[in-house]
Amino acid sequence: MRAWFTLLEKELIEHRIVIRLPLLLLAFAIINFVFVMQGDNVALSIQSSGQGVIDWGVAQGTFAGLVGKLNEVVAGIVYLVLFFIYVPKTLRKEKQEGSLLFWRSMPVSDYQAVAAKLIFALVVIPLIASALMIAADFIVWVMATLWLHQEMMANWGISIANLLGHWWAFSGRLALMSIALFPIGAGLMALSQLTRYPLLAAILTVILFKIAMFQATGSSEAGAVLSEIYGLPFSILTSSSAYTVFAEFGYFSHLVMLAVGVVLYWLSCWLRGRDDMLRMM
Repeated sequence: MRAWFTLLEKELIEHRIVIRLPLLLLAFAIINFVFVMQGDNVALSIQSSGQGVIDWGVAQGTFAGLVGKLNEVVAGIVYLVLFFIYVPKTLRKEKQEGSLLFWRSMPVSDYQAVAAKLIFALVVIPLIASALMIAADFIVWVMATLWLHQEMMANWGISIANLLGHWWAFSGRLALMSIALFPIGAGLMALSQLTRYPLLAAILTVILFKIAMFQATGSSEAGAVLSEIYGLPFSILTSSSAYTVFAEFGYFSHLVMLAVGVVLYWLSCWLRGRDDMLRMM
């Protein structure tokens, strides 16, 4: 267990943007909050349907209505951005900096090293994103406590209990996103050991596959399925019911994608263990 924590700590040290970007956004929110509080004319105008909820696909009774949903979306986008910054370059970075040879001298297998990177991308980064969201929700709660009447706060569901419930529901949403991102992350890690531009290679592969399938079959069905696969994480993030979107994809389809992810994970480990051979190619 200690080895796992050491590997995760190493990733956190080597990829500081995972901490810096959320902190930068949080600092920006706090600075705005301070400026608003110091203003001479502080006013908060909220227009709603009369039930305290703006009808933008936001479920009634959730924390802060649309504002809470915006906090979710921003934190979720931070997760996706950090995921696609970190995953394509993490294995290539250790080769470029020469740290791969050092880690091979340690009692850490390729399977454990790649698994630690996937855990970092699919567990640690979402935890950081959830911390960002609960901090943003706390700022909303402070602002509401200072400026809104208790009746208005009740109508908008702004309370500590709802704040914690909102964070718990968002954590579940991030967990579903991580499940959907697992095969994508494993695939990008495998590609990163074959090309310097894995994300670009993946995008071009998807485009060429869609064109080839359309020309071969005269139908865009295969391309639509592929779009549904890589668009699933964002759909889970922005939908009013993440579990409904996850279930509509189909549990058999999820099992297939998990199996594909396991194969791609094994391929990433195999390629990492044969780095010398790949350099000779």
